[in-house]
Amino acid sequence: MRDSETMETTETIRRLERPKSDRWLGGVCVGLGAYFDLSPAVYRIAFAALAFAGGTGIVLYIAAWLVIPEEGGADSIAAAELKKHRDHPNRVLGFALLAAIFIAAISSVHVWPSPGNFWLVAALLVLALAWWRGRIVLGIVLGLALIVVAGALLAIRVPVWNGVGERTVHPAVAADVHSKYTLGVGRLDFDLEDVELPKGQTFLRADVGIGKVRVIVPSNASVDVDGRAQAGDVILFGQKESGSHVHSHVFDRTGSGRVLVLDLHTGVGKITVERP
Repeated sequence: MRDSETMETTETIRRLERPKSDRWLGGVCVGLGAYFDLSPAVYRIAFAALAFAGGTGIVLYIAAWLVIPEEGGADSIAAAELKKHRDHPNRVLGFALLAAIFIAAISSVHVWPSPGNFWLVAALLVLALAWWRGRIVLGIVLGLALIVVAGALLAIRVPVWNGVGERTVHPAVAADVHSKYTLGVGRLDFDLEDVELPKGQTFLRADVGIGKVRVIVPSNASVDVDGRAQAGDVILFGQKESGSHVHSHVFDRTGSGRVLVLDLHTGVGKITVERP
């Protein structure tokens, strides 16, 4: 009778970690590839594709870099920081707020050519400074104030980069009438009473963030006007609309064959179109 044989099986336990060599950036893709036995190129393509799809890939990559420990390290970056500040819960709260704002900012950030949600990045920087110095309450107050103010400006689409003040447009001939005018804050007046428009359509668009737009149209031209205000008044040839998200459209016809097409917008303010 044969003696029973004892079989010992040694199982290698895989550890998810970021290697120190043969990596492009933080080693996340190489680490994931080694752990799941896949080529790192698969993860690189996935992160790149998600990065172009609204920036999600950037957020996921940074999150993975924070929570996956480096080769030879006991803790990840996030775990080490939390241990370091476990006796200071206010800083942990600050870190969480920074992470939330960062995710919101990086997911669709676009600073140039328009400021877009640059205000989120600004709030992130304010909170980062406050958290770094341990003054989280002040940071929260400043950050929230910045978010509220900048968020309101963004909601009404104020083109703050286009100047502040009063502008009067009084062209002598039709060639001096441009197709688009913008003003950040203030008043934009158009005196087109003496302009002899050509046959056909002449287009004019005006955008004012906060303030007033007033247009005096030629007496011998038909006018097709579309006026919009996020909040305020729109008065087109005596017809007044007031409130929020105001939209009014009027076609005032003269039969002259000359048509002035107006596209007028304001965030908060007043739009007026009248004949002399």
